[in-house]
Amino acid sequence: MAIASVQRVNRPAQLHSRPVTKLPAPAWRRALVAIAIALYLLLVLAAWTTGSEPLSAACVALLVTAVLAQPMLARKAWAWICWLILGSGLLVLSLNGYGRIALDLVPVLINVALAILFGLTLRRASTPLIARAICAIEGPEHLKLPRVAGYARALTIAWTCLFLIQAFLLVLMLVWWLPSIAENERLHSWGMNYVHIGGYLLPAAFMAIEYAFRRWYLRHLPHVPLHVFLQKLVQNWHGLLRDSAHGTQGKS
Repeated sequence: MAIASVQRVNRPAQLHSRPVTKLPAPAWRRALVAIAIALYLLLVLAAWTTGSEPLSAACVALLVTAVLAQPMLARKAWAWICWLILGSGLLVLSLNGYGRIALDLVPVLINVALAILFGLTLRRASTPLIARAICAIEGPEHLKLPRVAGYARALTIAWTCLFLIQAFLLVLMLVWWLPSIAENERLHSWGMNYVHIGGYLLPAAFMAIEYAFRRWYLRHLPHVPLHVFLQKLVQNWHGLLRDSAHGTQGKS
């Protein structure tokens, strides 16, 4: 009896391992995106204040890498080819003292890319990007309500035109207007501020104006607050990149 009790006492207790809490995938992805954006803005600020050509090229290299990261990790050959070509071009520009030009062209490339993104969804066999946003945020049944599908297509056309016009304006400023102004003049500084700051504020202002117009034009429908709409848009951005069957139903 004593031996049995000793054996029971000396028996190692079972350890109950606590489950390791992992950060949900969307959360760490959002954190990674936030870190990348913060790093990019810090590099842009440093390149802007110091006038460093290598830092300017590094800003563009970071942006290109962030854009192509997902297909590169998926071992897509076209993504690696684009990254190598763009990286080689940035290196050549930086070594020849033209790294700042690459940084100045970033707003132009962003507007062109967004115009292509919106414009390609206007094809006959595709669903307009705004219609995809409505399906991803408010559900496909919302797109079937009166006047919603037509408004979604018209708004997609408006965004495409806005980005195309702004890209053309930025090219005109960088190639023709700003080179004719001395760099020490205030007008030149204002122009560069518009290229790198105002070019992003204009779409934000357009979004706010469009939201106010939408509430009036579609006043027969309920509307979520703007901050809620933007929050859901960020959370469901992946739904905009694929033309799902739900989005296609909304075109009818």
